[in-house]
Amino acid sequence: MKLRDLLTAALLMAAGVVLNMVLRIPLIPSAPFLEYSPADVPTLLGTFALGPVFGMLIGLGRAVLHFALGSTGGPVGLVMDAASSVMLAGVAGLIYLGWKTRGGAAVALLCGSLAMTAVVVALNYFWAFPAFGAPAQLVWTTALPFNLIKSAINVTIVFLLYKPLSAILHGRKSNTIK
Repeated sequence: MKLRDLLTAALLMAAGVVLNMVLRIPLIPSAPFLEYSPADVPTLLGTFALGPVFGMLIGLGRAVLHFALGSTGGPVGLVMDAASSVMLAGVAGLIYLGWKTRGGAAVALLCGSLAMTAVVVALNYFWAFPAFGAPAQLVWTTALPFNLIKSAINVTIVFLLYKPLSAILHGRKSNTIK
């Protein structure tokens, strides 16, 4: 484990916290508490650059830091945020680890998004919605579309940004930035 990798992970975690605190947009009018944030973009960039373990740690650390700094979701929000980020980074990172091409990145991001959505929908259905007294059936009209939209936005951003930022994330000199 290199010091540079630890510093890169810490910076990406901090960027995720800042994005999570600064940019929050409700996407589903019937569930304004479900807010989009691009906080998973740094997590996924770290996943592709440093590997799935670092990616999962970045996602988990970002969720814990956001909670510690006063997240409005409370403990339930912390669990949901951490579970979604860890699942997204873990699945996408494992696939990309063995298939480091543009096509591999696309498949990794798609599979990570679907796995994340499945886990979050299950957690919402069986735990989070009932914990807040909301009917679990609302998951299908709120949490499912929200997480599909959120992950589609985030993975599209990562797909477009990773290659141009790859040299910086890996600590190499970039020929594109002068």
